Amino acid sequence: MATASTEEIERIVREVMAQLGVASHSAIASVEPPTAPSVAPQLPSAGNVFVDLRLVTLESIAGRLQGAKQLLVPPGALITPAVHDELRRKGVTLVRGSAAASKQKELPRVLLVVGRTRHDPALAVQMLGQEGLDVQTESSDCMIASTDKLAAAIAPGETLGVLWTRHTAAGLCLANRHVGIRAVLATSVPATATAVSAVGANLLVVDPTIGTAYEKKQVLRDFCLGGIRECPQALKERLT
Repeated sequence: MATASTEEIERIVREVMAQLGVASHSAIASVEPPTAPSVAPQLPSAGNVFVDLRLVTLESIAGRLQGAKQLLVPPGALITPAVHDELRRKGVTLVRGSAAASKQKELPRVLLVVGRTRHDPALAVQMLGQEGLDVQTESSDCMIASTDKLAAAIAPGETLGVLWTRHTAAGLCLANRHVGIRAVLATSVPATATAVSAVGANLLVVDPTIGTAYEKKQVLRDFCLGGIRECPQALKERLT
C-alpha cells in the first residue's frame, strides 16, 4: 500500500478540520510531535513570527519564516505535520503561549501614508489593527510631502512607515534621500522579507495594484510585526 506524502496528509487534515470547525484536537494529536512548553516569549518581536490561528498549515506560514527564530502560536493551536517538518528544516522553534499583553506593549506604531492613489488602504489598516498595531493614516497628493511626513515620524525610532502608492520609484528615491530612512519595495513575501532584513528597513513602499490581497496582507503583517530593526553594522556608516 502506498504511503501518503506529507503534503497529502496536510491537505487531508486541513479539509477534515475545516469540516469539523476545528472542534477537536484529537484529529492530529497522534501525528503532531512534541513542542516547546507554553510560555510568553520575550519581545520585541525581531525574529518572531506570530500566527493567530486555531489551525496552522503550510499555507498560513508560506513565505513568513525567512530569518525567523520562533513561530508563536496560541496555546490551543493545531499544527499540521508538514508545518513541524518545515520548522525543523529551517531551525525555527515552535512556541505556544499567549503573548498578547507583552506583544501589545512592544509593537511599534505604524504610520501609513496614502500617496497619490485612489486605492483605499482600509482593509490593510483593519488587518494591522487586528494584530494589535497602532496604525495612523494620512494622505497627500504630493510625493515629496508624503515622504517628508514619513521621515519625520520614523526619525525618533519608535515608528515604522508604510507608503501606499502606485508611484513606487519616486517614493523609494525620495524616502531614501532622508537621513536614517531605509525604504524597500514590497514585492513577493520572501523577497520582501529578504530586502527588509538586508538593510533593517523602517519604511515599506507598497503598490496597492500589484499582487494579491493575501500577498499584501502577509507582507504588511511580517514587516510591521517584525518591529523596529537595527541597521546592519556593515552599512551603518552610509545608511544612518
